[in-house]
Amino acid sequence: MRKEPPRGEELGVAAPHCYCGRLARLQTSWIESNPLSRFFVCPKSERGKNGCGFFCMVDIEMPSRERALMAWLLRTKREVEDQIGRARAREKKLWIALFISWAFVFMVWFGNVVVRQLGDESLM
Repeated sequence: MRKEPPRGEELGVAAPHCYCGRLARLQTSWIESNPLSRFFVCPKSERGKNGCGFFCMVDIEMPSRERALMAWLLRTKREVEDQIGRARAREKKLWIALFISWAFVFMVWFGNVVVRQLGDESLM
């Protein structure tokens, strides 16, 4: 039975242990100034928490042209995701408007049927 490889093996780099003795977690940077750079951090670190403060860069720095291209791609991706979010919100509003319009049509039609029936009964 094969043991799971330590995190970071796909890079050909053995995952180091952080200062608190745990196996460091491999992460990828998604910020525009340093896109797709990989680094190890303490597994206890989360948003706003530093764990034991362990940090170790794995990748070499990207050339400026590639970094600019990645930054542009990330910006474009965020813009497309924002457009999708706005389109979904608009679609939801349109479905609500359609439902309300059909409810109004049904009430008018049903109201006319009731008025006709009441009018027919009063004639008798």
